[in-house]
Amino acid sequence: MSKSFGILAIVAALMVTSAMAAGPIQQDKPIEISSDKLDVFQDQHKAIFTGNVIAIQGTTNMRAAEMVVFYRDSETKPGETAPAPAEGAPNAQGIYRIESQGSVVFTTPTETALGENAIYNVDTDTIDLVGANVTLTRGQNILKGTKLNYNMATGRSVLTGGASGTAVTGEGATGGKGARVHGLFIPKATNADSGKK
Repeated sequence: MSKSFGILAIVAALMVTSAMAAGPIQQDKPIEISSDKLDVFQDQHKAIFTGNVIAIQGTTNMRAAEMVVFYRDSETKPGETAPAPAEGAPNAQGIYRIESQGSVVFTTPTETALGENAIYNVDTDTIDLVGANVTLTRGQNILKGTKLNYNMATGRSVLTGGASGTAVTGEGATGGKGARVHGLFIPKATNADSGKK
C-alpha cells in the first residue's frame, strides 16, 4: 500500500512541479502524461511511460511509443543521479528532461513536427527531434530534414540536414553527400487566383 502511495506521490510531483519549469508560452501549465504502462525507478529519479504515450502541456502535446521522464526531488543533491539545474533554471525540483522514442509527434496550435526520437530539455525550454525524415508542417508549408531544434519560449525552430549519406526524401537522395533541408511553400491564393474566370 505504501509503495503504491509512493508512486502516486512521484507522479503527482512530476505534474505539479514541472509547471514552474516551463517557458513563457506555457509557464502556468503542468505537464500531464498518460500511457498504457508506467515504471517508476525512485533511486534513479526517472519514470518510464510506455504504450501510446501522450504528454500534454497547455496547447502543446507530444506523442510517442515510449517516454523516459527524468526528475529532481528535494533529496537530490548536485553530483547525484539528477544533475544540478542549469544556470537561470526556474526551479530545482520537478521534471528536467523527457526522452521520447518511437514515431514522435509534437504539436502546437500552429505547427506539427514528426521524428523518430525527441529530447525535451525543460531547463532550457527546447525540444530536439531527430530521425531520417524529420518533418515540420506549418499550414500547407512542409519542411524536411534530419534534426529539428525547437525553442518553446521563443517559437524559433532550426532544421538541419544531418550526417552524410542520410537521404531526406526520395527525391533528395544524395548518395555520399550530406543530406539537405527541403521545403515546400504554398503561396496564399490572391483574390485574382480564387476569382471567377
